[in-house]
Amino acid sequence: MNGDVTIKNISYKPEGAYVGDAIPYYENGEYFVYYLHDPRCHGEGIYAEDTTWYMVRTRDGLSYSDDKIILPLGDEGSQNKNSYTGSVIKGNDGLYYAFFTGFNDEIRIDGKAIQSVMMARGSAPDSLDVVKDFRFIADNDIYEVYDWRDPYVFYNEEEGLYWMLLCAREKGSGYHRGGCIALCKSPDLISWSYERPFYTPNMYITMECPEVFRMEGRWYLVFSTFSDRFMTHYRVSDSLQGPWRIVGEDTLDCRCDYAIKTAGTESSRLAFGWISTKKGGNDFGPWEWGGTLVAHSITADKATGRLLVHPVDALTDLYSDRIEPGKDLLVNASCKDGCLSSDGMGALLFDGVRCDDFALSARIRSDAAEFGFFIGTDEKLENGYQIRFLNGLVAIDRWPRIPKGGEGIYQWQIKGDVPFAAECLRFIGSGDGLWDVRIFRCGEILFVYVNDEVVLSTRAYDFQEGLMGAYVVSGKIDIERFDCLAQKR
Repeated sequence: MNGDVTIKNISYKPEGAYVGDAIPYYENGEYFVYYLHDPRCHGEGIYAEDTTWYMVRTRDGLSYSDDKIILPLGDEGSQNKNSYTGSVIKGNDGLYYAFFTGFNDEIRIDGKAIQSVMMARGSAPDSLDVVKDFRFIADNDIYEVYDWRDPYVFYNEEEGLYWMLLCAREKGSGYHRGGCIALCKSPDLISWSYERPFYTPNMYITMECPEVFRMEGRWYLVFSTFSDRFMTHYRVSDSLQGPWRIVGEDTLDCRCDYAIKTAGTESSRLAFGWISTKKGGNDFGPWEWGGTLVAHSITADKATGRLLVHPVDALTDLYSDRIEPGKDLLVNASCKDGCLSSDGMGALLFDGVRCDDFALSARIRSDAAEFGFFIGTDEKLENGYQIRFLNGLVAIDRWPRIPKGGEGIYQWQIKGDVPFAAECLRFIGSGDGLWDVRIFRCGEILFVYVNDEVVLSTRAYDFQEGLMGAYVVSGKIDIERFDCLAQKR
């Protein structure tokens, strides 16, 4: 891309800090996105210390403004030494209430630190004061006192009561599968009763960041787990009383976009999460806690109840300048009238596209064993990112998969074919053989959207330059559309 163009990022990171869990609140077309502000100031490998709430505003899920602190750090002896995830609601009295998790490792019961629900209140979404005498802990009867966090508060019109859902554990339950979503009720947002659990699937250690919302006549329950694929899951029901069903693929994104929470209307919502950074700032580093804020658009399929994930409109608008790719290169393949075929792995590659900042809109009809796309590769397909469609899956892979030396010398003899980015995998089924794919890459962030239904988001540090294009394995694909796009001037 030539000329004077200001590159607009597709994720948000505050200066000098990182984004943890998002807590979005929607009102009159604007999203107030509170988030856990992690300065990472306690040394390598220490996260979520000196963490509190900041807030940014957005109307489109792409442009963020007015970053400011909302909940200041508590002192060394206070329960809210750290402020963690919660929710915001406008009460029937016209005031705004933030319920959040207060944590201080020095406040313990039987030698173990506890988590408490705390409250802030104010006359505007960006002006909230901590209510110092409000502290709500687990009852130690129905629920254990040690996991009691991430309160999500909403008004249940049928009952005329406020409901609070929490990440909790049933008292006396097993460790690995005793996680539940607790339920508490209140007439006034001040006094709360303990009720039997809202959801107990007997599947997880805990279910973090729970929320419920209504779309297209159904209720949706969203929660995140670190003990099962480290993902954000959802369930569907016709009623708040359940039963809560799994409809197809039950996740909103892959491993790298965690603790997703949503806000919006009954017909359209935005889903906000954080894309993890990797230790050392390279693809081979382990995932870290926190990263940068991203948003996707979600709608509900009226027929099946599935949640469908799309790019936000502002992202599609941003990448709207057509790029004419440079010369094309065929690798072990033939191509005629848009039909790419190969007996093994073959590719049609292009140069002239910035692999660190571009979008690709493609429509592929396939009857091949595998097909997909390369980003930042070379003329022998030896390096680069690989978006793979095979066996009812879509995955983000890369070559090489591990660095040379050390463990890398044994990859082939012992590990065999271990996909590098197995955590960046989604189940998509076989469809009807027609795939609409939109890929967005801006710096370290990579999104892959499939059929306006599924997204894969990840951190991609490497291969900022090189060739890009489509490939096929043992068959043919018809390339009905292949548009390379740049950020509009």
